[in-house]
Amino acid sequence: MIQRYTLDTNCLIDLEEGRPDATYLRKMISDHTEGKIDLAVVAISASENQPDGGASPNYAVFEEKLKAAGLDHLEQLLPMAYWDVAFWDHALWDGDSELEKKIHDVLFPGEPIEKPQEEEFPEKKWRNHKCDVQVAWSHVLHGRDILVTRDSNFHKKAAALEHAGLKRIIRPHEYDP
Repeated sequence: MIQRYTLDTNCLIDLEEGRPDATYLRKMISDHTEGKIDLAVVAISASENQPDGGASPNYAVFEEKLKAAGLDHLEQLLPMAYWDVAFWDHALWDGDSELEKKIHDVLFPGEPIEKPQEEEFPEKKWRNHKCDVQVAWSHVLHGRDILVTRDSNFHKKAAALEHAGLKRIIRPHEYDP
């Protein structure tokens, strides 16, 4: 049975910037092309904070990044639709909010799941958290096997996330088909 891997946003950044993990990620892409594994990205990665601090203006920017990284042929897993976060043609209008809450409470306990109206909690931070939760949510909802991320928060909380349906979490350098 072919293992189904999901690349998080950090993997895309590693490829885009040629960081050390890009070598392992390129091996994964090659193995996907050869039919050894199934590889996907999450559409919510298009909604992550950009280097300038703001959100991406449109989904085409993300599609260009995928193309430049050699990932434009991969399946794009759809997240839950959130106003001012997800791109509407690339999100699900209905989703498992209980699963989202379970994942959110593991990754960001005590922090708001809904967009905060008060100034004490910056929107940029909230957006980052929402996108991280939606990466995990999409991975579980779409029945994927292994989440690939260098985000230490996922790794520190891997045991608790397993109870939410994330079977396995690895760093790019841990890839071993």
